[in-house]
Amino acid sequence: MTARGGRAPLARRAVVYGVVGLAAIAGVAMWSGAGRHGGPGASGERPDAPAARGPAAALPQAAVPASTGLPPSLAGSSAPRLPLDAGGHLAKARAVRDFFDYCLTAQSDLSAAGLDAFVVREIAAQLDGTVAQAEALDVWHRYRAYLDALAKLRDDGAVDKSDLGALQLALDQRASIAYRTLGDWSQPFFGAEQWRQRYDLARLTIARDPALTDAQKAERLAALEQQMPADERAAQQRVDQQRAAIDQIAQLQKSGATPDAMRAQLTQTLGPEAAARVAQMQQDDASWQSRYADYAAQRAQIESAGLSPQDRDAQIAALRQRVFTKPGEAVRAASLDRGAGSMQ
Repeated sequence: MTARGGRAPLARRAVVYGVVGLAAIAGVAMWSGAGRHGGPGASGERPDAPAARGPAAALPQAAVPASTGLPPSLAGSSAPRLPLDAGGHLAKARAVRDFFDYCLTAQSDLSAAGLDAFVVREIAAQLDGTVAQAEALDVWHRYRAYLDALAKLRDDGAVDKSDLGALQLALDQRASIAYRTLGDWSQPFFGAEQWRQRYDLARLTIARDPALTDAQKAERLAALEQQMPADERAAQQRVDQQRAAIDQIAQLQKSGATPDAMRAQLTQTLGPEAAARVAQMQQDDASWQSRYADYAAQRAQIESAGLSPQDRDAQIAALRQRVFTKPGEAVRAASLDRGAGSMQ
């Protein structure tokens, strides 16, 4: 992804979604960057300190601002629902992390204290006066400790993807940090992700083993796949099918096929409904690329105008709201802006 392109081409972008496990192994997908919110967590706790603290250690509610408006990068969106179990307690589910990751999208707009206050307010909007409210605040405190610990890793935990030993060490290190800071929340937050990363690493290890013949590699990879849980195996089969379709799309694009010809070819292999979805995705992608490119050019003019950081950020946020009017679009653009900035 480039600073101005907004998104990768359709086929390549779909491939990215298909191999997210390897991206995470390399240290670029586990919110390592999200820890750069201005130093330690709100409590000032060192990342290596025990995280098993009660609700009283959660962030002070006095910090909640009176305004109920969303930060600019989240304008037009709404927070994911925090799940509850049958007893009204916060359910130990990945959806809780999704809620906090949504809030972290606003960290470029807020100070560390402002981000804490925003999270407190968003939790209260859903759970005010319930036992789950204090539980959610405690989990936020733990998650902040996790992110702070990641931010303290050398080079933000970046790993040479060609060094399988370093990849294994990085996975073990992140798993240890997650367990130390999140406790029994580490499994719902990162369990499935960590399992997938270790599986991908095992596949890489087999594929790169020079002592194995191609037949032996195929045999071991097949045996490894059989160790997958049934639902994971079914998901992997769907991914393989999608990759085959993506390869076909890429070849059609490379050959300069017209949209009608591409749709006719995809209809034969994917079926009419899937082909229609691909065609719509292409149209949406082209529209987004065009609007994001126009926005990025205007954003660059603002960035080069010599404004104070506050005025610059305010003008860029206002520009996003003018250009991206559909729900979630401004959030997406802000996320792409941060990704572009990290590559500069």
